[in-house]
Amino acid sequence: MGFYIEISGELCKGCSICIPECPKNVIAIGDNFNAKGWRYAEPFRNEDCIGCRKCAVVCPDSAIKVWKKD
Repeated sequence: MGFYIEISGELCKGCSICIPECPKNVIAIGDNFNAKGWRYAEPFRNEDCIGCRKCAVVCPDSAIKVWKKD
């Protein structure tokens, strides 16, 4: 059993606060833009997520959800 994150591209403003919080370097700013024109954070190594939830706690826009795999 593991964990994974989902990041809402429409809620994320690309502030990058979550990136240094992740101990496994799961998150990075992607190349895509949301409707507001911001490049947003994306999970690039979701298989490495340990479910610590630090990213979700520091996100000022509540754009990150941490899920447990079944």
